Amino acid sequence: MHPRNVINPVGLAALVISPVFADFQSEVVADLPLVFYRFEESLGATTLADSSGNGLDIDYSIPAGTTALGEEGVIGSAARFFGDGAIVTPLDLDPSLGDFTIEAVVKSETAIGDMVILANQDGTLGPGRSNLVVNFARTYTSFSGGATTSSGVSVTEGGFDHVILTYDASAAANGVDPTFRFYVNGIEAGTSLIVPEAANGNWVIGANKVLTTQLFNGWVDELAVYDKRLDDLNGDGDLADSRVSAHYKGYLEDADTLVRFESSAPYVDGGQSLDLSWFVSPALSSLTLDDGSGPIDVLAQTLDCQGQLSVTPSKTTTYTLSGEGPQGSEDLEVTVVVDEPAVIDLFSANSAAVASGGAVLLNWLVTNGVTVEIDQGVGLVDASSGSISVVVEEATTFTLTASNSQGPVTAQVEVDIIRVEDPSLIAHWRVGETEGETSGTSLVSETGDLFLGTFVGTPMFDTQDPAPVPGGSTASLVFDGNNSWVDILGYNGIGGSEARTVAFWFKGPDFQTNNHGTLVGWGTGATGTRYDTRVNANGTGIIRTEVAGSGSNGTALMADDTWHHCAVVLDPTIGTTVGDLQFYIDGQLDLLSAVGGTPINTSQANNVRIGASQGIAGRSLTGKMDDIRIYNRALSAEEIEELVTVVNIPLEITSITRLENGNVAVDWSGPPGEYFFEYSFDLTEGSWLDISDSEIIEDGETSTTSIDNFIAPNQANRKVFYRVRLVD
Repeated sequence: MHPRNVINPVGLAALVISPVFADFQSEVVADLPLVFYRFEESLGATTLADSSGNGLDIDYSIPAGTTALGEEGVIGSAARFFGDGAIVTPLDLDPSLGDFTIEAVVKSETAIGDMVILANQDGTLGPGRSNLVVNFARTYTSFSGGATTSSGVSVTEGGFDHVILTYDASAAANGVDPTFRFYVNGIEAGTSLIVPEAANGNWVIGANKVLTTQLFNGWVDELAVYDKRLDDLNGDGDLADSRVSAHYKGYLEDADTLVRFESSAPYVDGGQSLDLSWFVSPALSSLTLDDGSGPIDVLAQTLDCQGQLSVTPSKTTTYTLSGEGPQGSEDLEVTVVVDEPAVIDLFSANSAAVASGGAVLLNWLVTNGVTVEIDQGVGLVDASSGSISVVVEEATTFTLTASNSQGPVTAQVEVDIIRVEDPSLIAHWRVGETEGETSGTSLVSETGDLFLGTFVGTPMFDTQDPAPVPGGSTASLVFDGNNSWVDILGYNGIGGSEARTVAFWFKGPDFQTNNHGTLVGWGTGATGTRYDTRVNANGTGIIRTEVAGSGSNGTALMADDTWHHCAVVLDPTIGTTVGDLQFYIDGQLDLLSAVGGTPINTSQANNVRIGASQGIAGRSLTGKMDDIRIYNRALSAEEIEELVTVVNIPLEITSITRLENGNVAVDWSGPPGEYFFEYSFDLTEGSWLDISDSEIIEDGETSTTSIDNFIAPNQANRKVFYRVRLVD
């Protein structure tokens, strides 16, 4: 337990003398790595030195793209990668043969997809894997043994991280304990039971094994590989001999002064105590804490890089932690607010309306709260910030109450119920329409939590190129053909020969990255039990649905890099073979150019998959999709045409009403979008001024009401004109 004291006028007594730690390079070399690259070379160097003593220097006579040496790192110099170069090392380590460790000090810039820091090849560039990766979600991961191990830790944006990944071969043999273990900035993170495949070839810095994909954009400062586990040097399964902490402390000594300084609470009532805690370099020569009355020495009570104090401020106080060490001087501040009113900075729902029985995510941010509570059965929640998923059965108003010694304050959020006009629409993904969806890695359904889509690989949202969906669309879903798709893990589709309609918008090339790129599918591989709709063989650009045994093809071009609406209808009153399917392209019946005869008997053993086939590997899609729907009935030709046809909704003000409080309510209609709400006194050019620039008509709606509580209540304004116009 860390020492605890109370700051008071008489100061603090010395408790423990801070230990002295070796620097990072000494810690690494002491554990005998196979290779240790420090990248201290200047631009133009033809050799990159191996500091392990094993002589595995890198021949750098042919530079790797625009990669720059001699760039400022956090420990001396670093190699700066710009996403166009890979460095091949002489290291040949088969990761399947025994324990190993990867240690890196890196700083990652933003990129569109996965970026590889370190990968291993085999002799033919076959099963080698990306052993240390920053994935598309900005998380440290590893891809080995055909699967991903995630650290669960995001990169430090704009800063360096110390990352260790260890592999335990004995755990692989026993099959119980974790094999891979991540340690990010000294803290154990994600683990897995994955076993790497064999690989015999050079290890690569800054790219995938093939040297041309998943290129790294950022800095590599230090990089070491060991044929042992740093978290268990003797391999006996007991982590007591772990060297992870010592390496991280060596890194801190060379890289940082003050790492963290924080308070256990941002607000207290008068007379309450709270804890101040810090994490610092182990090599500081001085460390003081100042509450405004003068600095107090706290270095002596900082143990193992960490310290903690209990304080009882009588008024709002800013505490300053000041340290001096090998990297210079640094100050960090924490302000604790005392006896001031609570403020609700944010209380919102991720959706204004859901289907009955669906869930919304309530989000809140509170300043100066001691207790925060949400009604409707939610109860007490975190007093500063958080989110919680709540099932909504009927239209509900949620009230958040934040309280402290100054009393309570409240805020409300209303969640309405979507009235589903067509109960046969079993599954509907509008793509990117839910608040926050486009910044995440899930496809949110309009029809309930069971239909939530989980990203596999690197699907992405494109907010610049949505499909022309009637009612509007804000994003499309992008597939790159590189083993990427979306799994609907709670829904296994429609079975047997039951009626169904699968409808979606698609934009993509006729020549797919993978032949037969699949759009939507489910089922198994037995004859008749698969139900896959895909782009037909490369070069045709037509649609095909197949059921394992045979399939039917359309005629109209739908894969030509422009948006097209596609629908596939199974109507049992017509027939239940794959040859009885009806295809519609852009709302028009599409003649079959090839007709299969296999009876449709779809299995529900596997979940629905969007962007790839469930039954056949290597068919991931290249292209974009939007507004994806599955009905449990056969839509008519007229209904399908309605899914394509954009209804013209005129923009007009329908009524203006003065309210009792003097405000004015303006009712108006128009297509979904964001609008300016403006006023003028005389209608002259240039006289229109904003009341609001964020008036919204939501998708699926055609009208709204805007309130003027700014101009109208002023009695001097006897005549006011209003208008609304679309935000460009």
